[in-house]
Amino acid sequence: MAGGKETPRQKMIGMMYLVLTALLALNVSKEVIAAFVTINDKLDASSTTIHLKSEDSYAGFDKKRAALTLLKGDLTEFNTWQKKADELKAETQSIVSYILSEANEMIKEAEGEDWIEEKNDANQIVKLKPLIDIENMDNYDIPTYFFVGSDPKKPNERGLALIRQIHHYRDMMSKLMSTYTKGKNQFSFEPPSDLSGLKDALNSVNEEDRDRIKQFYTMLTIPDELQSHEDGAGLMPWSSVTFDHAPIVAAASMLTSLKLDIKNAESLASDFLLSKVNAPIFDFNKIEPMTFASSGYINQGDSLALNVMIAAYDSNAVTKIRYGVDADTLVENWKETTGALALKSTIPGQHKVKGAIGVKERGETVWKPWNFNYTVGQPMGVISMPKRMTLYRGYDNIIEGTASGFPPEKITLSGNGCTLRRNGRQWFAEPNRGVRTATVSVIGEKEDGSRVNLGSNEFKVRDVPTPNLYYGNINASENPTVSLAQIRAQRRLSLRYGPEIELTGVVFRIAAGEVDVSNLTSGGGKVNSGGIVDQRSLNIIRQSRGKRVTFIVYYNDPGGKRKRAGGIITVR
Repeated sequence: MAGGKETPRQKMIGMMYLVLTALLALNVSKEVIAAFVTINDKLDASSTTIHLKSEDSYAGFDKKRAALTLLKGDLTEFNTWQKKADELKAETQSIVSYILSEANEMIKEAEGEDWIEEKNDANQIVKLKPLIDIENMDNYDIPTYFFVGSDPKKPNERGLALIRQIHHYRDMMSKLMSTYTKGKNQFSFEPPSDLSGLKDALNSVNEEDRDRIKQFYTMLTIPDELQSHEDGAGLMPWSSVTFDHAPIVAAASMLTSLKLDIKNAESLASDFLLSKVNAPIFDFNKIEPMTFASSGYINQGDSLALNVMIAAYDSNAVTKIRYGVDADTLVENWKETTGALALKSTIPGQHKVKGAIGVKERGETVWKPWNFNYTVGQPMGVISMPKRMTLYRGYDNIIEGTASGFPPEKITLSGNGCTLRRNGRQWFAEPNRGVRTATVSVIGEKEDGSRVNLGSNEFKVRDVPTPNLYYGNINASENPTVSLAQIRAQRRLSLRYGPEIELTGVVFRIAAGEVDVSNLTSGGGKVNSGGIVDQRSLNIIRQSRGKRVTFIVYYNDPGGKRKRAGGIITVR
């Protein structure tokens, strides 16, 4: 359309093409946006599951160290692989934080605020806020600007840097896994310039490791080019095919997918490193004599059950224990018993127990020394919630307060950052506006009428979780497939929680919304206040056989915040 010699008819055709493209983009966004949010959430959930598997592998190093120490084995080789595991964990946290930082910057450009929900102790990003809360989720200019630029054939530096960072992590961790000495053999790995050289590069790797190194390297290799989605465009750079004109939620989902690839690779690598340590895994974390008690703090007049045992030995065995308390900790004053010790609490303050436990080693009883400190204190109060440690905005959060040494009628609660009300012996907390945390204290009334603070707890303050969107009795948030008869029998949309959410009595009122059926050119329908779909929506739903019906609704959560929810139902 930029040519100066176009005829008026050509200009008109060009303008119609742009309008049609814009309308097509709008139609696709309504239908696809909700699906990308769901996909992102599922990818994130998978990433969490895989993360726990990697943590199990890291914990396995502690168990193998304990086993080697117990067996008086050489820790030299173990320390080598432990150091590699520590480096793997640190580098994984770094690359994941980098990917989430790129997603945060992209969303921040659209929303005007950081989208970070959680950071670790090293100030690295580990979790972003839900995509469903993004207002401009169908914006495709920002992802294009961030990761592609003006020329899709020559992506900008940011898009190329994303690939380089992942490949750098791949190369560094591949070398970490492959490079070590075994006997007289020295193994190593030099990452090839591309996959075509991988087979030759693996020749210097221990033969028994090659399959797993190949798997790790391949799963983190991003191709330079992909087949373009546009007709006739052929192969295009990876970042252009991935991010060019992609809605923000689609681009964010792609970055979450890259995070999942990293976590998958970390799981493989951590299991590989653990397998290199030749030691059994015993189900304990220490081999020293240990003392076990429910608490090291007891109230005056109570007793404390203290168990003393040696880890890695049969806890059911009858073991002799010698011990002394405070002034009787001198060896000559020790008593001998078996089983748990009953420690007295008649005198408030710090106390010390010292002794030895008899352990069978090669048929002989060997006495292993141990000690335990405990405190006898005055009564204190405890704040708890029956189901969680979070206060939700606009919701009646049930709070329970207890205090040893005080009858229930002498206990009250005091809140900072929240409003408390009482119904009988049950308390309800409602967070104040604008706060992120709230503190609740237990106040006890003494016999003389004076009041004392017995203890406090801090709670996180959050919006209530996003509810599921139902069309009649069909859960549209799960993107189900139903028959035409099933969907035609429904008339109303509603928002409510499934059994996985323990909050009860939460009511969501739908203010407005839209209904759209794929591949219908006649337009969509409306959702009226209260979730009732209009006649236009019913008419197009009757024509939805073999199509997808998309619902978008707007509502206020109990905290008064405007939210958006969506769902898709596929009709057979």
